[in-house]
Formats: sequence, C-alpha cells, structure tokens
Amino acid sequence: MTSRANLPYTYQDLFPHTASAAREQQTPALISGASFTDTLRNGNHHLTPARNLLVPTRSTWAHWRKLGQRLVRPQTLDFETATWEVYHLIVNPRKMYRLNYTYKHSGRLLYLRDDPSFLILVTGFLCVSAVAWGAAYLPSVWGILRLVMTMVFFDFYVAGAVIATISWIVSNKLFNPSFGVLLALSPASRLNINYIDWAFCFDIHCNSFLIIWCLLYLVQFFLLPVLTIKDSFLLMLLGNTLYFGAVGHYFVVTFYGFNSLPFVSNSYYTRGGSTAATNPARILQMTILAGVIPVLAIAWFLSVLFHFNVAYTMVHNYFN
Repeated sequence: MTSRANLPYTYQDLFPHTASAAREQQTPALISGASFTDTLRNGNHHLTPARNLLVPTRSTWAHWRKLGQRLVRPQTLDFETATWEVYHLIVNPRKMYRLNYTYKHSGRLLYLRDDPSFLILVTGFLCVSAVAWGAAYLPSVWGILRLVMTMVFFDFYVAGAVIATISWIVSNKLFNPSFGVLLALSPASRLNINYIDWAFCFDIHCNSFLIIWCLLYLVQFFLLPVLTIKDSFLLMLLGNTLYFGAVGHYFVVTFYGFNSLPFVSNSYYTRGGSTAATNPARILQMTILAGVIPVLAIAWFLSVLFHFNVAYTMVHNYFN
C-alpha cells in the first residue's frame, strides 16, 4: 500500500467538485467604476452587482473639480500624451482608442480623462484659428474677440455639452434599460450596470471634434478663396466633400469611442445569446454606420446635384 493511501484525507476532501456550481468572473464593465459578476448558470450568463467591491463616490462634478485643480498646477499636466492623442485622432483614431482607452484606463475606476492637457490643446487650436479667421475677414479687435467667443465657447463647448447630453441619455438608455434622466442625478444611479458618465460622452465629443477643427477650421481657411467661387463645379464639389466628410468622420470617431468601452462589444453580447435585433452594440453600430453615414452621403449627393455650395453658404452666413 502506498503512503498516499494512509493519509486521513483524500483529494476530493481538499478540492471538492460540484458539477452545478456557478462560475463567476469579474467583468470591468462600468464606466462609473462599479463592477458586476458574470455568472454562468445552465449555459446562460447572468449579470449581478459584485459584492465587497469599492463603491465609487466620485461624481461628474468631482471629476471636473479635479481637472480644475490640475489646471492651476502646470507641473501635473501631461502635454506629451495629449500631443500623441491629437496626432493619432487625426491619423488613426482606432489606434488611439485601442491603445489609450483599452489599456491605459483598464485599471482605473473611471474611463474619463483626469488630465486637462488635451482640452487645453484643442482650445488653443480653436483660439489660434479664430484669430486667423478674424484677422482675415473681420479686421477689428471687437470682431476678432467675438469670433473667438463664438468658435471656442459656442461651437465647441456649448454645442459639445448639448451633444454630450444627448449621447449620454441615448447610450445609457441603450445599454441600461433601467436608466432614467431624473434618477441619474442621484449618486445611486452610478451603481447601475453599464452606466456611462456624462463626462465620458463629453470626452468623446472632444476627440471627435478634432477632425472638424482640422478640416473646417484649418484646411478650409487656406482653401476658402477658391472654395467660395460659385461658378466652379469642381471647387463646389471639393468644398461640399470637405464639409460632409468632416461631419461623417465626427460620427465615425464617436462610434470608435463608445465601442472602446469593455461592455460595448459585439462578442460580449453575442455570448449571452442576444439577437441582432436586441443587441445594444449592434444597434449602436447600425445607427451610426448604417444610419447617419448614408444620410450624410445622400445629403452630399443632393447638394452636388443641385449645385448647392455649402462652403459659400456657411462662410457668408457665419460672417454676415
């Protein structure tokens, strides 16, 4: 008889095996920082709030307060990373989201920027562009200041706040059916599964707006003397393509931003047995890629067909 047979316990005593035991794994799914367990029972996935986890208490206002504190301490700003983000958002936005958001923020409670360096760069770009446009078409100090206020405050911040609010409501309704606008004002709402913070939606707007600045504020400035020639079909085609291409790219980068979240993935919802009609990730993809982009393409075609010069109309309305 071997020595193992003389032991007072068996392998089954140390490691009991139960065939019906539920298997749980942590899933980093909440943008608010809360988490949940993905429990496999009878081949189906069940999502329940995880126990004994750190409950986040930081709200959107606290996040902006932290950004303000770093703003007055320049030594804490990371302009090198912000410059890297600017470059890749223009050249390859998918790479920026894949490398920056998926890996850099994987160990944090919030999928939000805690460094205002990127916002400072974009604001600076807009200010320089506004001064250049004002010096060229509004040769007065008051006209330049008014244009800076319009381009920076209204076009970027106010419009961005409106767009972020709409995307915040729509995305939370899509990925969290129990979401309510009034209930979202309470701190307890951030414990809901798949809650997306408003500040994250504003971050997505800032990322997406960069291509609009690049094409419509920078490139158009140098091409404007020829884009506003009404009798040239090719120049009208170039101007319309510039406008509709910038807006279309804005929505594509917005899709990349939401799709970078851990729980907004087709593979995650597919394994739970969701069909294409009820898959929130698929609905988001179809809404932007199969809904918004074709509408923009049709609008671009109609503008070219009826010789409607978008650049000429926008600039003359913008500068009265």
